[in-house]
Amino acid sequence: MNATEAENLFIRSLDEDISEAERQQLSEALRSHDGLAQQLEKHRTLRERMVRKDNASFGPYFAQKVINRIQSLRTEIDDQIVFFFRKYQLAAIGIFVALLAINILFAEQVDVASVLGLQEASTVSADEDVLSFDFLQPLTNE
Repeated sequence: MNATEAENLFIRSLDEDISEAERQQLSEALRSHDGLAQQLEKHRTLRERMVRKDNASFGPYFAQKVINRIQSLRTEIDDQIVFFFRKYQLAAIGIFVALLAINILFAEQVDVASVLGLQEASTVSADEDVLSFDFLQPLTNE
């Protein structure tokens, strides 16, 4: 009996009862193959560990722990964003003031609208005549 057959017989012996002749074959195979007994013993202990005796559980208050972790993560991210902007707020205000000063220097007139770059909206009043274009006229006047 080779090592693979002995291993298969050993695995079958774990699941069901084997005959006395098969037991003798297994013991002879274990004696004839060096290291096979240790390998099969490791297999048996691994199999015992894998067999569950009770239901899998995440433990008590698992859902609450997950919710608390998510909330703390959100708070942590918010704190990092605030830290980043707090770190660079002085530089951002300086750049804003510099751009505002450049805009004032190159403005044609100094009022709030021109300094901030606001333009008056140009709309057509209802009193003015609006020229209309007839799309069908060029097709019919040939």
